[in-house]
Amino acid sequence: MEWTIGPDRKPLTLRRTRSTADVAKTPASGRVAAILAAAAILVFAPGIAQAAFNGSDNAQMNVGTLNLPAPTGASVTATCTSPGPVLLITVTSYGNVPRATSYEFTVLDPNGTAVPAAAGTYTTSPAAKGKWTYQIRGLYTVSSTNVWKGQPFQGTVRC
Repeated sequence: MEWTIGPDRKPLTLRRTRSTADVAKTPASGRVAAILAAAAILVFAPGIAQAAFNGSDNAQMNVGTLNLPAPTGASVTATCTSPGPVLLITVTSYGNVPRATSYEFTVLDPNGTAVPAAAGTYTTSPAAKGKWTYQIRGLYTVSSTNVWKGQPFQGTVRC
């Protein structure tokens, strides 16, 4: 406690100062309010958190397939002549495949191994003896890493 003394050295008022320890003390009504607030948070917090995760949304995802048939109207000239023998395979028409964005020309040797064929023409001499196969397919390019291949138009030639 602190006493305030007037000029005549007599006490004027009596005033109590609050120490740091006294400031930390909360009145009973304040403690009750704090307990009720904490209890309300614990009771309603799960509902609040759960409400944040109960949303839903609907979206439509389009999925489909594309059937690319063998080219119609494709035409290939394939000859194997002697001496050599010399094999010459030339695409005279790639035909038509609905929705195809490009075409692929493939030549398979008698072992079934694909050999490089550029721009619709393949020639080799001396050609391996046996049955050579050629194929034309329609391609549909979705992206640089996603290309769909159609059914082949196919033919053979013997050397």
